[in-house]
Amino acid sequence: MKQKIMISYVLLLSLLLVGCAKPSIDGTSTSTEASSAEKSATQRTAEISFVNNSDDTSAALTDKTVTFEEGTTLMTIMKDNFELVEDQGMITSIDGLAQDEGSGYYWTYTINDEMINTGANDTFLGENDQVVFTYEKFE
Repeated sequence: MKQKIMISYVLLLSLLLVGCAKPSIDGTSTSTEASSAEKSATQRTAEISFVNNSDDTSAALTDKTVTFEEGTTLMTIMKDNFELVEDQGMITSIDGLAQDEGSGYYWTYTINDEMINTGANDTFLGENDQVVFTYEKFE
């Protein structure tokens, strides 16, 4: 008798699980469609611009609007869009304009006019953020 109850219980549970599954209208899996919609929903854009406060005016950096996936680090965004050199998560050269420790020139950056004190590896951007990289002298 216990065996019949157990079998009935398993069959009922199986039918319940199958009945709760959401069928696809065209017979294809909806998970692919959902993940595509999710990806397009997480696309973000930001403005990256540059200020060169050195005497080297030959290094002209071009501002750019970038597109990226939500959750992408600033370092990855920069590597995808500019010629970049980094050291331990800190950007040391952008499009050939490298920091010069001897002269005291370094790269800093702000996001939406706020000075950021973390490395680009630890920084994430939001939608329509304004990032300004400044090459300037520190004494």
